[in-house]
Amino acid sequence: MAQDANTSIKLFVSTHKGGVHFPDNELICPIEVGAALHAQKLEGMLHDDEGENISQKNPRYCELTAQYWAWKNADADYYGFMHYRRYLSFDQSQHYPTNRFGDVLMDANDDATLAKLGYDDPEAMRKLIEQYDLIVPEKGGFQGSTTIGYAYYNSWEQKKEDLDCVMDIIAERYPEFSGIAKDYLNRSEGYFCNVFIMKRDLFQAYSTWLFDILEEHERRRAEALESYDVTSNRVSGYLAERLCGIYLTWLIEQKGVKYTTLQRALFADVDEAQTLEPAWDASKEESEPVALVFSANDFYSPYLGALLKSVADNCSDHRKYDIIVLHEDFTQKNIDLMRQMVEAPNISLRFLKVTAAMRAYQSKLYLRGHFKVETYFRLLLPQMLPDYHKVLYLDADMICLHDVAELFDTDVEGCLVAAVRDPDTAGLYNGAPHSGTDAVAKNKYMDEILKIKHPYDYFQAGTIVFNLDEWRRAYTPEEIFSFASSYDWQLLDQDVLNYLCQGRVKYVDMAWNVMMDWVGIRIKDIIIRAPRDIYQAYMASRKNPYVVHYAGPEKPWNSPACDYSEHFWRYARQTPFYEVALHRMCQAPANDKVPGSGKLTPKEFAYQKVATPIVRFFLPLDSKRFKKARSIYRKIHPRGENY
Repeated sequence: MAQDANTSIKLFVSTHKGGVHFPDNELICPIEVGAALHAQKLEGMLHDDEGENISQKNPRYCELTAQYWAWKNADADYYGFMHYRRYLSFDQSQHYPTNRFGDVLMDANDDATLAKLGYDDPEAMRKLIEQYDLIVPEKGGFQGSTTIGYAYYNSWEQKKEDLDCVMDIIAERYPEFSGIAKDYLNRSEGYFCNVFIMKRDLFQAYSTWLFDILEEHERRRAEALESYDVTSNRVSGYLAERLCGIYLTWLIEQKGVKYTTLQRALFADVDEAQTLEPAWDASKEESEPVALVFSANDFYSPYLGALLKSVADNCSDHRKYDIIVLHEDFTQKNIDLMRQMVEAPNISLRFLKVTAAMRAYQSKLYLRGHFKVETYFRLLLPQMLPDYHKVLYLDADMICLHDVAELFDTDVEGCLVAAVRDPDTAGLYNGAPHSGTDAVAKNKYMDEILKIKHPYDYFQAGTIVFNLDEWRRAYTPEEIFSFASSYDWQLLDQDVLNYLCQGRVKYVDMAWNVMMDWVGIRIKDIIIRAPRDIYQAYMASRKNPYVVHYAGPEKPWNSPACDYSEHFWRYARQTPFYEVALHRMCQAPANDKVPGSGKLTPKEFAYQKVATPIVRFFLPLDSKRFKKARSIYRKIHPRGENY
């Protein structure tokens, strides 16, 4: 068939939620299903409640409300249907492994992945589609002797009576399908997910057949359907998946129907990269709203909650506070609890999901020990907050004892960041014990590997005022993350920030980032080795800390007698997460080492006293063998602990 530029092809992709990424492709038609039941319609797409529709029936019909809408309202030469998580692959040159249901499992539907599936070339898609009357997904199926019908009859959410009713309707109204319907249900492989592409005449005939059967089923089973639970009420969608397989099988067996098969991809993550606009218009405020950012995960809710409470309690009534939490997995329950906890007319608390933005970089980044991937989220700030000029970033393991607006107001004109000098690193650089990673002395690492020109100007990254305008002018996101992933930096993104910001840092009072005396050795063994002006500034800041930083693996929620723990617990008691923090602390295994006790757990004993000496014998430190093995390990376990 010759390619016809005037052929109308509409591939409908159904979604019930916002924030989903769709390809920029003229053939793709995103459509909101169940729109009639939503308080607010999704922007930038079709809606299944316009024109003749069954949008109200979405809880029962699922994605079929999109098909019904297209049948009644859309004019096209080809109609295709996919889901926001499931797309057909138009790249027939590549065949991917699948699960038993025929799904190609893919991490995300980002542009790079969609390009692999052919969605970056709509003309090639058009050329392929126009060659056929019908395009179906590859078959999937059940293991062993399980058949499609048996699986339906034996699923708790699906009722045998419904499928039997549909088979009766087919026998009565469409007897020519009765034999193939029975045969299809006795097969172990079939077509799933209501995904296909059809020419107009085939689609119109199929939709007439399908919805006639489903509507008659609803009429006959009306009384029984009244008592169905939420999951079982999806019955029309369940039945349609079997009916679709029956009809596709019947079409393929008809003479003259030209068809092909494509693979079907299933995406684990479908979120579009998000950005945020300022919560308030600065031009309408007497003082600039304080933009305050944290990074955390849902497990950290009790500890972030205490920090948020400390921030809120020290806020000025005369300033606005625009608080943003960068995250990947916070539950709505914990988000709601935190919002209720800090609710005030001058406080906005929003949660910005970074999963999509981190997708291109995360697998290449290094982690170790107590460091989590959230530490890298701050590197996304210039791109995720495009309308912000300046933000204050605080680590989540902190407590504020002073109004952060004072720090936010720091003039950072011409600088990339404002921060405090790091007394811990200064002491390690001067030869304090415990220095270095993999036996590389701190001074050698700083001078020869990280290449910090002025090591005593190294800053602690727990408290940073970011000049985002300057960052955007200085570095692209690709440049930032390329450097971050170029080496297994000792202190991860803190080292990255220090390298990139050299010569463009404004130093502020150390009271804004007072590190705890970790297990009683940070001051007496490490910071005391720092140049005396840095040491004295740190000791002075301890007398009146503005922000307490529980830097290191020891935290007040696992070691309640640690330095400055009283500040954490004072605020934690005022949060709805207090009991959770207590429960976790009480649940800690009895043989866990208490920080500072000097005792090793059995796991640590085996690691330090047995495994490590063996490894060191075969892989001497600083040897080529050690460095090669370490490089391979990091590629296999990018988030593993250092050894």
